[in-house]
Formats: sequence, structure tokens, C-alpha cells
Amino acid sequence: MVISQQLHAQNENDMTLPDERTRALLHAGSFLIEIARNGDLPIAIRRRAIGIARHFPTLEDVSLMAMIRHPSGLGMGLTPPREAGWENNCPSGPLLHSTRLEWPEESESVTGGAL
Repeated sequence: MVISQQLHAQNENDMTLPDERTRALLHAGSFLIEIARNGDLPIAIRRRAIGIARHFPTLEDVSLMAMIRHPSGLGMGLTPPREAGWENNCPSGPLLHSTRLEWPEESESVTGGAL
């Protein structure tokens, strides 16, 4: 019985809240932008960040996902971005549909040029 109560308490503390999930998605998108544009990183890492960013949820996607709720009350479990307080820790801004990340060329890795 004690173990069951401990596991239940642990699971309650580990639960991700909708606003935390929204912030995590938006911060991760911003982080992908930072990686992709950092000319000091290896070109393979920057290209991988761009490849992931192409399929990663944007601010607009997260906003739409936050509105979708199943009739049962279940859904993506996201808070609308305007209510989630994501602006801190996003120095590159959120990943948007309009974000354009240029594919880094091999010559950039030699010169260390940033995009």
C-alpha cells in the first residue's frame, strides 16, 4: 500500500502541465533556430536542426493544437501560446510558418560564417 501511494505521489509531481508543454514546444523551436544559425557549430549539426525544424510544430501549429479538444475533454493538452508565457528564453523568437532557415553550405564551415 505504501509503495502504491509513493508511486501515485511521484506521478502527480511528474505531470507536465499544459502551459509547460506549450512552452517546451515553443522553446525547442527557438532552440532549433539558434542551432541552425550558429556558424560556430559543425555544419552537420546545423543541417540536422534545419531538417528537424521543417517538420517541427510552429507557433501557429501550437495555437491550433491548443484549440482542438475531443468531445471527451481529451486533447493535446496545450495552453494557447498567448497564455503560456513562452516569451522568456526564446532569444531567436518562436519557430513560425514564415521562418526561413537557409541550408548551410560546406564553405561556411571553413569561414565560420553565421546565417
